[in-house]
Parts: sequence; C-alpha cells; structure tokens
Amino acid sequence: MFAISGLSHSIVLRIIAYIGALVLALLIAADVARGFVDEHSFPDQPASARTPLTWPMLFFRLALTGILGSTYTFLVFVGIGFWASFILLPFLFVICSLIAWRNVDLWYQEGAVFEQELKEMERSQGHSNFPAADRGTH
Repeated sequence: MFAISGLSHSIVLRIIAYIGALVLALLIAADVARGFVDEHSFPDQPASARTPLTWPMLFFRLALTGILGSTYTFLVFVGIGFWASFILLPFLFVICSLIAWRNVDLWYQEGAVFEQELKEMERSQGHSNFPAADRGTH
C-alpha cells in the first residue's frame, strides 16, 4: 500500500495506506498480546522442532529471508517516500528482515505439519481393509 501511494503521489491513497497500516499494526499487536495471554496459542512441541535443520536448509532459509527482507525494505522505503533519510534504510532492513525471517519460519512450520499429516494419512490408508485396486491406487 505504501509503495503504491508513494509512487502515485495521491493524498487519498496515502491516507488509505496510513489507515491500513494502523489497522495492520493493531492486528499484529493484538496477535502478539494473545500469545502472552493465551497459554494454548503455541503448541508444546511444533512439528518443525522435531525436524532437524540441516546446513543446506539453513542457507536456503537465510537466502530467502534476505530476498524477502530486501523486497519488504524496498516497498516500505518507496512508500515512505524518498524524503526519508538514507540513515533510516539499515534500520528498515533489519526490521523487514526480522519480519521476513518470521514469515519463512512460519512457512517451514506449516510445511513440517503438512508433511506429518501426509505421512499419517498414508499410514491410515495403508491399514485399510480394502485391497489397493478398490482404493483407486495401482
């Protein structure tokens, strides 16, 4: 939203972008606060904790975080406008990289949960009373 409003130079789009950013900031703050209040908001041991993190996977996650962090930084910097000092750029990059790392971590957790559910489904189909021809697998 900031990038679009920054490129268009429209006051109406800037107002909409700032209101949208305020709403998103409130939603993020509410989500973080829920994590402190609700004791069941995080599982005891997520599936990603049971999956070992290898060096190639760590390198891939860091590269993806760098790409996403740079993209987020560019979009926010364009949205703020080039009147903002370039001194702000490293601070923006650090914040955007932390957000990108969190997004990549969530994607990794969702992938691990999906993989676990897929394995459980394959095991449950393997214990079916029907022959393989009746299940549609050959």
